Amino acid sequence: MKVNKQHKNWWIDVLMLVGFLFCFYLNLTGVVGHEWLGVGVILLATVHFWLHLDWVKAVTQRLFKGTGARNCWYFLVDLLIMLGFVVIIETGLIISTWFNLNLTNYNAWLDIHTYASLITLGLIVVKVGIHWRWVVNVAGKIFGSHEKPILQRGLTPVPVTVPVKKEGLDRRHFLTMMGVVGLGSVLALTNVISEKSIRKVNAMNDATGTDVNNTQEAVAHVETTQETQAEAASTDIATENPETATPTPADTATAELTQEPTQEAPAAAVAMCSIRCPKGCSFPGRCRRYTDQNSNGLCDLGECM
Repeated sequence: MKVNKQHKNWWIDVLMLVGFLFCFYLNLTGVVGHEWLGVGVILLATVHFWLHLDWVKAVTQRLFKGTGARNCWYFLVDLLIMLGFVVIIETGLIISTWFNLNLTNYNAWLDIHTYASLITLGLIVVKVGIHWRWVVNVAGKIFGSHEKPILQRGLTPVPVTVPVKKEGLDRRHFLTMMGVVGLGSVLALTNVISEKSIRKVNAMNDATGTDVNNTQEAVAHVETTQETQAEAASTDIATENPETATPTPADTATAELTQEPTQEAPAAAVAMCSIRCPKGCSFPGRCRRYTDQNSNGLCDLGECM
């Protein structure tokens, strides 16, 4: 069965457009699916170019010899679409997972890839609008009804001219086709903008998290430095005053009582602790109220009851 050339071109163009639109839904296809789908679209675009190579050669030869303005316009749109696909291929390969290049400016290449895809999509919509009559006519032949009318015996069909408003039909077909293509393009654009916003928010969160980590590291470094300086100062004091360098058990206990409770102590234990005298006198106590009934070398009034 011989395949109609117009039908073949129509199906190739439709598959290429649908595949290109799905390339904008990275959250649906995934990175690997996006890459292979892009390869398929590029192959269909190559086949489309090959099938129209004769037209391209003819228009190119007559481009500077007074060819029609319409052909020049068609040629310009096709040329821009081809350049857009070239940029998409190059940037896509650079940021692809196949080569896994170590890029310091990955976001810049990704933006070029995205913007080139959006511009190319707009040019394809323009191209569809230019050739809308061919698209509608071939679609009607593919999906139209070709059934022969049933004639009654003994009657001869008489052709009857029925007036048809061609302008109304043309406008309706044009609006229907461009509405479908435009809706698909707008949805793809909206999805790209949404994904770009999400990537921007994630990048800001990553940057904020890095700043917080840097701040925590700086604070930890300052605290470590302060502790080191305090230990050095204690060592110097111990060296200068050897008599007071070694604290007695009573002094140690007194220091433990006089220091403020840390945040690590349970709140319940702190609430139950009641100190009647904040001085924390140790043996021998010189206060007239000094008592040491548990013989631990500390005044009972300064202990936690």
